[in-house]
Order: sequence, then structure tokens, then C-alpha cells
Amino acid sequence: MKARLLDTVRYGDRLDRKDAPSIGALADALVAGAARAEPLSLGELLLLIGDRSFGAVLVLAAGANLSPAGLIPAASTLLAVVVVFVSLQLVAGLRHIWIPHALRRKKLSPRLVEGTGRTMKTWSRWLDPWLTRGLRPLTEPPFDRLAGLICVLLAVPVPLLEFVPFVTNVPMTIVAVFGLGLLVRNGFLLALGFAASLAAAYFAYRLLTL
Repeated sequence: MKARLLDTVRYGDRLDRKDAPSIGALADALVAGAARAEPLSLGELLLLIGDRSFGAVLVLAAGANLSPAGLIPAASTLLAVVVVFVSLQLVAGLRHIWIPHALRRKKLSPRLVEGTGRTMKTWSRWLDPWLTRGLRPLTEPPFDRLAGLICVLLAVPVPLLEFVPFVTNVPMTIVAVFGLGLLVRNGFLLALGFAASLAAAYFAYRLLTL
């Protein structure tokens, strides 16, 4: 299985190189993986993207919510659970994403994987040229753990917000910004995520106190 997957697309081993990966390369890996004869398992997906890249998983989960696949009933709730599960490991300082063996064997919808990949490919056309490294210290402890904690706080209310169309896109977009910053090691994106989180918290407070 592992050999066949790596023959399909070699992306996961590139995530740990010194050079930051591109969104386009990750999107191509997803589309190629979804085109396989058999549906991808969660374990195969981690192999595809590199199981040390917390940022990649956050980008994928948030990206799936922002894609047409996010309109599938209960999809936003499931993706929010993924964000919380991965972010808590980031907060704990784990170096590798841990997922129970039973979940690693869980098959993923090819429609969800391909839809996420194609949406990210669209993003990559204008994002990749601008994603250069900057403020690298903001992508390292303790700021990466703070970003993980904020992602948890953003994802927790998503199951309640899912009943209002497109509202879940707000917190998940901020999660995508954090994930993207961690993925490409760009501190400017993390700073943007922190600022957007403060703005979202302020507006939520104003709405609750009206």
C-alpha cells in the first residue's frame, strides 16, 4: 500500500525539507490521491502530506469546509473535530500527529478529497507567488502553540454555527490562515491570524451583548 501510494504522488516526504512547500504541490497531491482506484484512508492521507505537518492538516480541514464539500450535512462538524484533535496535539508540543490505528484505516470520500484539492489549487494560483518566509520566530514555540490553542477555540463553536449557512466559513478561514502560516513557515500569516482572531472575538462579544 505504501509503495503504491508513493508511486502515485510523492509529496509527503517533501514537507520536512528545509524549503517551505507550496499550496499548489499539496493540492496536486490531493487530486492525484483522490484519482486512485481505491478510496484513500486517513493513514494514507497522512502519508501523502507528511505526518509531521500540523499546518497541512489544518489547511486541509479548513479548506474542505470552505470548498463545496463543506456543504455536505455534518461535514463542518466533522472537520471542526479534526481541527480540535490536531490543534490540541500542537498545543501539547507533539512533533508528530498521532491518530489511533482504527481511525487511520478509515476511508475518506474521494469527492471530499478531490474537492478540497481543486479548491486549494484555485487558491494556489494567487497565494503561492506571495507566500515567502517572514517573521520566522512567530512560527516556533510558544507562538505555534498559541496558534493551536486559538484554533481550538475557533473550532469548538462550529457545530452550533453549522445550522446557519456559510457562517462556519468565518472561524475556519482563520484556522486556514494559521495552518497556512505554519505550513509555509510564514510568521506574517500567523500575525494575521492573531489579529483576525481578536477581531472575531470582539464582534462575537458585541453580538452577544446587544
